Amino acid sequence: MPHMAGLVAPWAFVKKLRELKAHLRAERVDEIARRYLVMNAFDGSLAILSVVVSAYLVGASEPKIIVAIGLANCLAMAISGFTGTLMTEKAERMRRLKELEAVMLTSLKDSDFGRVSVVASVYAALIDGAAPLIAGLVGLSPLIAAMFLPLGIHMAVWLSLATTMATLFALGAFLGRISRGNVITSGLKMVVIGCITALLCSLLKAV
Repeated sequence: MPHMAGLVAPWAFVKKLRELKAHLRAERVDEIARRYLVMNAFDGSLAILSVVVSAYLVGASEPKIIVAIGLANCLAMAISGFTGTLMTEKAERMRRLKELEAVMLTSLKDSDFGRVSVVASVYAALIDGAAPLIAGLVGLSPLIAAMFLPLGIHMAVWLSLATTMATLFALGAFLGRISRGNVITSGLKMVVIGCITALLCSLLKAV
């Protein structure tokens, strides 16, 4: 009997976890998180692109300077994305929860729907906050490597730009796959946006 009781507890937890995942799927939380992932990774990549191009054109010769500025931008975007999304998603889901409670004349705070509201808000906020930070770190990785390896600033900058363009292409291709469109065309559109951003940064330097 004690052995059976020990098996019941994990099984009950797994069952609850499956129910929670089913509710999250019903609420389309994955779709919301996917949008946040692409949008904020895109923002993070463009932010790093503009930082690297601008810093290089004004004569920054130390990788750590560009890395510090880039990380500061990505960290600010991560904090803004996490807190903003958490507050927004929580407010929207709490409003919906209260509307259902008014219709059903009972509290749903401790129900599966109430728990999903909390989990969904935190999940979306984590994705929103992590996306620009990760995308930024990917773009900065050659410059971070240049801080510890014998890699020249010019080569590090070009590798950073290439890495960022590859990230933009991957995001575009991902969107193309989701929309069941042309993956290559969608990826190239993102790359074109990156090139335009770099060009604008160069023109601002010229002014």
